Amino acid sequence: MVVKEHNKKLEKKMIYNSMVKSVLIYRVETWCLYEDDRRRIDATEMDALRRSARNSKLDRKTNEYIRGKMDVQDVILDDITRKQLIWYGHVERMDPMRLPKIMIHWTAMYEKRSKNGPMKQSKAMEYESRKASSDVLKPRNIYINSSSTFLC
Repeated sequence: MVVKEHNKKLEKKMIYNSMVKSVLIYRVETWCLYEDDRRRIDATEMDALRRSARNSKLDRKTNEYIRGKMDVQDVILDDITRKQLIWYGHVERMDPMRLPKIMIHWTAMYEKRSKNGPMKQSKAMEYESRKASSDVLKPRNIYINSSSTFLC
């Protein structure tokens, strides 16, 4: 009886690893996870484990109890963090001209805006925008040729 119960638990754990966990962490290396996403992933993981353990939420069992019952020690969020760090190390070792390395070190020209204020621009952007707006205000001569229109 004990061997049969152990085999059931092992089979359920294998199904969890192959069906649920693999789907949840597919291509996770490049995700930008927010706290809300982390909560949803954790809730989905616990829902799958709870169903495998045949416990409903009405049973009021803790997550630690369910993990102990299913012999699952690691959390999916730890696996996600590990995979993201491995990917980051891979990108850091890339040639500096490769697109992933350029994109991971890219910074926007806009600074972070205050809570209720407009976007702040860096000094270079302010200079460029003033220069561009002064160009727009300059009067332009329009020459119409038989084939096309030119702005000078």
